Amino acid sequence: MTRIAFPRSLASAAKAAEMIVNVAPKALVASGWLGLTSPPELVAELEPAAKRCAARVDAETVATLVGGKTIHAVVLPELVSRHNAPARAEAMAAALGKLGLGGKKSVVVVGLADDAHLLPCANAIARCLPLFTRKGGKKQTEGQASILFLRADGTPVEVTREVKETVAAARWAACAVDTHPAEMTTAIFAREVKKLVRGLKHLHTTEITGAKLLEQKLGGIHAVGRCAVVPPRLLVLDYRPPKARRCFGLVGKGVIYDTGGLSLKAGANMGTMKSDMGGAAAVAGAFRALAACAFEHRVICALPMAENAIGPDAFRNDDILTMHSGKTVEINNTDAEGRLLLADGLSYVCRKYRPEAVIDAATLTGAQLVATGHRHAAVISNREGFECLAVDVGLASGDLCHPLPFAPEFYQAEFKSNVADMRNSVADRSNAQTSCAAQFVWAHIEDLDPAWLHVDLAGPAFRDGRGTGYGVALISEILRSFD
Repeated sequence: MTRIAFPRSLASAAKAAEMIVNVAPKALVASGWLGLTSPPELVAELEPAAKRCAARVDAETVATLVGGKTIHAVVLPELVSRHNAPARAEAMAAALGKLGLGGKKSVVVVGLADDAHLLPCANAIARCLPLFTRKGGKKQTEGQASILFLRADGTPVEVTREVKETVAAARWAACAVDTHPAEMTTAIFAREVKKLVRGLKHLHTTEITGAKLLEQKLGGIHAVGRCAVVPPRLLVLDYRPPKARRCFGLVGKGVIYDTGGLSLKAGANMGTMKSDMGGAAAVAGAFRALAACAFEHRVICALPMAENAIGPDAFRNDDILTMHSGKTVEINNTDAEGRLLLADGLSYVCRKYRPEAVIDAATLTGAQLVATGHRHAAVISNREGFECLAVDVGLASGDLCHPLPFAPEFYQAEFKSNVADMRNSVADRSNAQTSCAAQFVWAHIEDLDPAWLHVDLAGPAFRDGRGTGYGVALISEILRSFD
């Protein structure tokens, strides 16, 4: 495990460091920025090579050895398209990920072209330092990464509490996603979330477990998880500061493992399904980042949790469920289970607490990766302003997202059933699957018409075999920016 620290000066941190990494956009390097952060003898050796880096599309790295320390200069690319974060966070994470910062005493000095790039850059570095490992053999050493941010003139940029809390919560979310299902049952996940928010002021928690879900009319959550060894549950976190004037809702899909149920996932498709609770991890992390920084408004965070297992009591295709919304759903694919959790969770939050705006997050569809890829989540909203806010915040925070269509009149027909209000899976898998999945969820709160944002983060939440903590920054910053 590697701790992260944000020192106020470079000198104290650099003394004990085994590795020093200087990171800056190409324009800053060309202007002589390295000369503001490094001694003259090092600049003479490293700066000419750094200035020769083309770094047009990808970051480039040069290195030298001085006094037993490895010194790197990472030159961030010149090109930044309009759908990429101006901070170049993705390029930074890709370059730093190759340097092996974990388990070492390292210093990372980041040149910021704009103070607003602080959060995405800090998050990018944190993603290179995952917390979870079960590697044996050689004893794992505990490292520390000291991160310092400097402007173009060499003056330091203060790391705010909001940034520190967001980075810590994103690392927690990534660790939760990485944890294998034998160590992450629904009960353990609920316990870990409660540990995450322990000590926060103005907090009330409610946990509804097993058969008690049916007493609360949460038939979707119950059905998905009822045959698992550890029962399903709904964990609700209610942060309510005394002077709160507004109320917001967060709901995250928490399928801690997804076999597909009786519609069994084939072969390799079941691998990595420990990541199917990435949405719940993201909203729990965002909730922590907001409440820990004394967010002024009320936030309700609902985490429906279940293991989609196989057993004698597993829910079946052809079953008809009665959801919290009162609508009935004919099951035609037990592997389209996450939307059942989301629909119940959203209906519960919207009907009980009446938030003016609600965000749900889920690793909901593989089709999201086809539509928007590994780096951009798909966002769908019934309000144009909410959608635009999400895209803008994504660019600013480094948690990129891109909108997909919201069109109930086009997509609701995909769920037509002869015997229930709707089915849970589409008739035509080539018809905008990610938008259709969001439409299923929306159908359970459409009568209330809250401002609603759906975030399908299947791709960005789990990349290259690792959780990323994606969504913590996006969701917390959206609520901080909500007008």
